[in-house]
This record gives sequence, structure tokens and C-alpha cells, in this order.
Amino acid sequence: MIVPRFHQPQRLILSVLVLSGLCSKLLHIYQHRSLPLSLLALYFPTFFIQEILLFVTVWILLYTTTGRWSVAAVIGSAFIACTDLLATSSQVSFYSQTGSEIRWDAARSVGASRQGMNLILSGLAPMVATATVISVASWLAAQGIWNLMSRWLCSLAHLGDSKIYHQLPGPSDLRSLVSNKSRLWTMVASGVTIGLWLIRPAVPYNHMTGALPFTMLGEHSRARRIAIESFPLPELLNEEFREPASGHYKGWAPTMDDLGNTGYGNEKPFWAQGPLPAAFERWMVSPEAEGSGSASNETVSVSDKQDHENQNATAEPRHYFYNPSQDPMRISNLDLEPLAPLQEALKDHAIPINHIVFVFLESGRKDLFPLKNTSRLYSQIRDTYEIYSEEDEADLHDKLSQITPIAEMLTGEESGFGSSVDSSNTELGGLSFDGILSGSSLSAKSRLVNYCGLGPLPVDFMHENDIIPYQPCLMHILDLFNKRKSLAPSENATSEPLEREWEAIYAQSVTGEFQDQTRLIDLLGFNQSLYSEDIDMENSTYFHEGMEKINYFGYAETEARPYIKDMIDETLRQNKRLFLSHFTSTTHHPWGTPEGFTREEYFGELHKSQHEHMDGFLNANRFVDTWLGDLMKLLNDAGIADETLTVFVGDHGQAFGEDCPTTGTYHNPHISNFRVPLLFHHPLLPRMHLNVNGSAVSILPTILDLLVHTNSLNQDDAEIALDLMNEYEGQSLIRPYRTSHNGREAWNMGVINAGGSMLSVGSAAVPWRLNLPLNNDFEYRFTHLDKDPYELEPITGWTMSALAAEVHSRHGPEAFEWAQKAEKVGLWWVMERKKLWNYRDPA
Repeated sequence: MIVPRFHQPQRLILSVLVLSGLCSKLLHIYQHRSLPLSLLALYFPTFFIQEILLFVTVWILLYTTTGRWSVAAVIGSAFIACTDLLATSSQVSFYSQTGSEIRWDAARSVGASRQGMNLILSGLAPMVATATVISVASWLAAQGIWNLMSRWLCSLAHLGDSKIYHQLPGPSDLRSLVSNKSRLWTMVASGVTIGLWLIRPAVPYNHMTGALPFTMLGEHSRARRIAIESFPLPELLNEEFREPASGHYKGWAPTMDDLGNTGYGNEKPFWAQGPLPAAFERWMVSPEAEGSGSASNETVSVSDKQDHENQNATAEPRHYFYNPSQDPMRISNLDLEPLAPLQEALKDHAIPINHIVFVFLESGRKDLFPLKNTSRLYSQIRDTYEIYSEEDEADLHDKLSQITPIAEMLTGEESGFGSSVDSSNTELGGLSFDGILSGSSLSAKSRLVNYCGLGPLPVDFMHENDIIPYQPCLMHILDLFNKRKSLAPSENATSEPLEREWEAIYAQSVTGEFQDQTRLIDLLGFNQSLYSEDIDMENSTYFHEGMEKINYFGYAETEARPYIKDMIDETLRQNKRLFLSHFTSTTHHPWGTPEGFTREEYFGELHKSQHEHMDGFLNANRFVDTWLGDLMKLLNDAGIADETLTVFVGDHGQAFGEDCPTTGTYHNPHISNFRVPLLFHHPLLPRMHLNVNGSAVSILPTILDLLVHTNSLNQDDAEIALDLMNEYEGQSLIRPYRTSHNGREAWNMGVINAGGSMLSVGSAAVPWRLNLPLNNDFEYRFTHLDKDPYELEPITGWTMSALAAEVHSRHGPEAFEWAQKAEKVGLWWVMERKKLWNYRDPA
């Protein structure tokens, strides 16, 4: 039997390679459709240079090799073609799921763990469908593509005598004419393409030229510019603005050099005696090292399970420390009195905070804590229904009122769906905030902001797992309180709550292996931890048949309930003060819920298929809201509800197609990924709903401030807390928030997932927001949150000059000047974080 030519492997291999490469590049160009169409058309041929060279090289290998070399050429070419096919299918799948561009370096990092690989494989169905379509098309087009390339290339190089060229139809003079014309037009096209390539701007067109499989081989992002080392607004550092030290306040007198940071810590405060937790490194300077600023690790005292991590983290002593008096961006409000309602409440009754529960809400959006009938999300839901009467609207409101009733009850913010929430209920008090922005849209980096009151490292993924934080985290401070009590134990340690030691516990029902979370949690100073790996074990206390994992990370929060209850009970039995941090996870993609949970369809029949992801997210939020009620009941059952401060905060938001073209947080700067709920709940706190255009970096100093002002620390611990409150970058949220001071703005920095490509730059003093690209692959983006609170019409540009010109045209000279200032401050902040984290960019 004679096999048809289009079934020969060389033809099929070339066809798969060509169609995969072209599909990949066309999708890549489409993702840059914000560029002017005229320029895309002009430079269009230059985008395919690498593809053409690859196609020609593979054709030469397949066409000219014989014998054993032919077999090697077929195998090698088939490998390249299959790689291209799989990569292109992955690109299409990723775009269909998220609306954004896949980054191969990030994919390798995420796929390094089993859970990360499961996350990647969640897009397997569209990937297989794309691969199938390309494969079938390649099969059908194989002969045509082979003939087209063979005729063209043979005519250029006079290779046709032996294989294809003599089969061309027509007399010899016609073949000669084809050859001459092919060479002529090839030379003309090549010359024009090279000319356009030489004159086109580097940004973003160099990035658009990359071709598979070359883009998979390594990191191709290039730094956009030389980073700014010195603070770019020196006029704000004039001597007239300096502030003297007073009491616990360290003063403010920044200089343009690093001497104040390298020498900070030489003068130890009264409490920095004896063994200190690892994060207090700046006060561990040995006498012989004082002159050099080198830190000695001889006084570091950590738990046994942290030893290995801290040995690695301190392998190279840090020489540059955070100095609050040298921070040119720092604004303090600790000289202001606490908010009046809090002062009044403290006059009326004691507000004991003997325990702290810190709840991280995965993908916690402020507009879902609680959902209100004044939100844009509600309007989008309502628009999918045909509502003809008040009864129809009442039915819809009744359904929506069931999504976040616990959040509504805790915050006292009425949803407007008819649920009865008494905002004056004295049994439910607390400070709820609008306007708070996450410090990072990557969960692990966000934890650092919330726990430690610092800026995360603006590089991709979690290098922080190997570095002791440059600020003591809340758990380190509690450990310091414990160590001082152990040095001078009190006779009333078991009976007096303020003399008891703290027990720091971390609990989540999902894996701790993803991105090495267990390493980070140990480094941050927790005494105990719970992950799905602990729940999984057959000898676990509450292991049972039928345990159901709801996603590729682990179990629903309810599986952790009995373990959390035991941790609370055991801590109280030991007469210790509880610090429990709990991370919810059901609201992470793919928004699965346990089998027994009844899922609702919140969007109506109009365009229902367009809202499937948001529908799943709303169901996951309803499940987590119910769980928060269960968690609060655990505290009540343990008898500590009236003496526990519970902090609820979103680790970051979550963008959907209802918000912007790109779904998720990855390389997505949209504001919905940064607006998060923040609530400090205590039954005896006054109910306050505050609008503060601030950052989660303020959480730690606020907790310390609350502990001091509610007399929830003994005298020694209170003095330490007062001293440490003045060491942090953030302001206290129980005092009037300063949006600006002496010309300085209260900047809000947000590291965008995965960390090293984009930075969100905002300010409490203005309604503007700049998304700053840190490499050449992303655009500048400017929004006016007063005029466009949902960022529906952002201004974008591939250069700062282009963006600033459009900002000036649409928003005036003040916005124009702020955008340029924000770029400089953001770049300085990036370099300063790297210095503070003792991080060096790889060569």
C-alpha cells in the first residue's frame, strides 16, 4: 500500500510547527490590541522574524537530510513541533480562562509543586480542545504548507533539480521566471522587514517578536529603566520639615545617604536585653560590630522547628535596617488622640483584649463583606433578571441576603436586602473600613504586609521564605513579651491575664506545601500550625471516611473546625493568651464547595453563561460567610468572645470578567484585586464605619495601639508596644488618618502578583492610581478613582511620556505632575525594599 504524501511525517511535522507558531503569534499580537492599529499594521512583518527563521531551519533539516541524519532531523523537529503545539494550546487555554498572557517562568515556578501542577491542569479541557483543532488543521494543510515552502525555498537556492523543482508545471522559462520573482520579492520583503525592525521602538515591540519555543527557555523580561537609588523628591527633606524625637517617637530627619540605616540599632532600647526573636536583628549588634554595622546572630533565640530556616535566612548578616526617622515616605499619626467614640467607650467600660484571632479571607473583596444593594455587583446581578413587580425584586433580595449575613452582622453595614441588622447593637462592636488596599495581590506577600507591617519584596514569588523579615512581625512581638516574662516570672502569671504568655497558632484546611508556605509560617514565629497534610493523616484525631477535598489545595474550612476547637481549648487550659490566625480558602479558584452544600444560581437567565465564574465565587463566599459564624461560635463556646479582638481582612481581591477583561490577580492591576475588607471586631468596641484611603500596612501598629489603649498589656509590655509602634511604616487606624503632612503624601504601594513585573502606586491624598511596569512587557496604567471608581476607562501607555500626555489632556496638570512623581517614588520604593530585604538581583 502506498502512503499518501500528506501522511508522510516530515509534512505533518512542518505543518504542526507552522500552524502552532502562527496561532501563538497572532494571539500574542491580539493581546497587544491597545496599540494603535496603524503601528500594528506597519510593524506587522517584523513580529514574525523568529518564526520564519525557525520554519525555514526545520524545513531545511527535513528536506535536505538523508539516512540516519534524516531520522535524527525528524525526531528533533517532531520534538520542537510538539513543544510548540502544547505551548500554543496552553497559551490559548490560559487566555480563555484569565484573559491574560501566560508567562513561562511563572508557570515553571507554579508547576514545581503538586498543587501548583493541579492548578495548571485546571485548564486542561480548553487546552486539549485547542490542540485537537490545530492537529486536525495541520493534517489537512500539511501537503499545501510543504509544497508552498518547498517551491519558495527551492527557487531561492536552486535546490529543485533533485526533488521538487522539476515537478513545477510549465516550460523551463516559466520555472526560471518563478525563481527570479521569488528571489526578487524575498529580497524586497526581507529588506523592508529589516528596515522596519531597525526603526521601530524597542518597547513593546521587542517583546512581541519573541517566538515559541525560544520564549519558553528563560526569562525574557528586561528592566524598563535604570532604577532610582536616592529619594526622588529631595525638596520634601528640607531641614524646615524635620521633627525632633519626643518620648517614644523617634523623630523624622531623613538624609540622602544610607548612614542612618546602616547604623540603626546600635543604641539598644531598654527592652532589647537578653535573647531576642530573630526578626529583632537590628538590635542584635555586637559591640565589636558597631562600627561596621554588621549584625551578630549570637543572641538569636528561636524555636527548634525554626532553626534550619533561620540558619539559611541569616547566612549573610544584614547591614541595612529600617530606620523610621530616615524613611522619607513615613507619616506618623501617633501624636494624635484616638478617635472620640473609642475614648468615650473606654470611659464607660473596660475593653479587655486577652486574645486575638486574625482571619485572612482568601480573595476577600470589600464589596462582598457584605454585599450591598448599592454596589455595582448588585446592579450587574439585577440586570440579568426581568423584574416586573416588587414581589420579583423582593424574591431576588431574599436570595442575595443569604450570601453575607454574618459579614453584615459583624460590620453593622446594612445590605439593603431587608435583613434586620441593628447597627447600634452593643453586643457587636468594631471598626469597619472602606478604602483599604491590600499590600500585594499574591497571598503570601500579603500575609507579610498584614502580619509584619512592612513592604513585600517586589520580585516574582516568595524569596521572602529564605529571609528574616526586616520588621518584627506580630508573632515575634508576642514572643518578645513571652521571653521577658520568662526572664522575670510573675507570681500571678496563671491568674492574671496580662501576665500570661501568648500562644501563636496558624490554621488552614488546605496544603502548606504550595510555594513552601510552611517555611514562611515557621519563619514568622508561629508556635503551632495546621494544614491539610495534618488533616490527611489516618492517625489524625478527627480523620474520617468520606473526607472530601473541594479543590486542588485541600479541604473546606469545616474540616478544620474540631482541630481549631482543640487548639483554643488547650491554649486556655494552659492559661495562655491565644493568638490564632486562620486562613480561609474556599473562595480560591475553582470555588468548589462540599457536596452537601446547596449551590444557588444568583445571576438570571439573561446572559447567564457569561457569569458562571462569578456565580461560583458568590456561592463560595456564602459558604465562607457561614463558616465565619461557626468560628465566632467557637469563641463564644470557649467563653472568650467578650475578651477577643477578631481581625478580618482580605488577603487581596479577585477580578472577574464583570470587572475587567482579565480574570484573576496574576499580572492584573485592576482595583478589584486590591480593595479588601478590614474589620477590628470586639463586642465592647464602639461601632464605627470609617472611610480611610489607606493600606493593610497599618494593621500591625493598629493592633498594638488597641492593646495599649485598652490596658490589655502589663506595664512592661505596654512600654515595649509604645516603643515598637513608632518603628513601623503604617499609621494607626484608631486615630485620625493623615493623608499628607508637610508636603509628603501617605503613599499606598501594592505588589502585583507575581511580584516583579508591576507595582500599584496610590496615595491617600489624591484619587489617582498608577500601575507602574517594572519591565518592558507591560503598560503604564492610570485611573481616576473619584470619576471612575471601578476603573472602567483606564488610560494606558507603553511609555511614561505617552501616558502623561493623555493624563494631562483628560485630567489636567495636577494629575499629570502626580503621575510623573508617582513613577519616581515607586521606582525608589522598589529599590529600597530590596535593600531592606537584603536582596540582590541575579546577575
